[in-house]
Amino acid sequence: MRSIISIRRPSASMIVALVALFAALGGTGYAAATFSGRDIQKRSIPANRIVSNALGGGQIDESRLGPVPTAQQALTAQTAASATHAAQADTADNATNAVSAQDAQKLQGRDATAFMANRTRVVVNQVTVVTGGSATITASCSPTEKGIGGGGAWMIAGTDSPTELDAQLNSSFPLPATGGSVDITGWRVSGVNRAGANRDLRAYAICVPKTA
Repeated sequence: MRSIISIRRPSASMIVALVALFAALGGTGYAAATFSGRDIQKRSIPANRIVSNALGGGQIDESRLGPVPTAQQALTAQTAASATHAAQADTADNATNAVSAQDAQKLQGRDATAFMANRTRVVVNQVTVVTGGSATITASCSPTEKGIGGGGAWMIAGTDSPTELDAQLNSSFPLPATGGSVDITGWRVSGVNRAGANRDLRAYAICVPKTA
């Protein structure tokens, strides 16, 4: 006896289900094959979807990265340090200039008050000479001084008025009179009174401190 195998036709709902399945499978394969970066919306992938340490210099343009907060603090500290050093340099320069200015007010390390422009002294010595007489006198600087000039004159006795030509000076010179590099200690004057009355013979020495 022959057996007969009957094949049932698929129902309409089965056909629809199969078509949907094939379409879904085919669409997934197509999407996977044609998917690219242009299909991703900008700023749509969060950072936690990227594998840690997956991005490097080949994927990141370092020149477009701004300084991190710590680096910004370092730049600020560097600027502050530079400003501090500049201020210190200005202070040092000002101190140096101040010292130079003080030195400029001195000569050979001595204050201006040590020089003759501020401490000049005139020493006077005189003697009364009778008519027809002569005399020699010296005006001397102190041991801490030296002479820088001097001279002599005949005066009417007891006054500060010069006498007539009847009284003459025979000599007027510094002491010592040896020449060379020596300090002047005073001034010596000699004269003869040929006037008809007594006259005063004066000697002058201009003295300054030896430091001048």
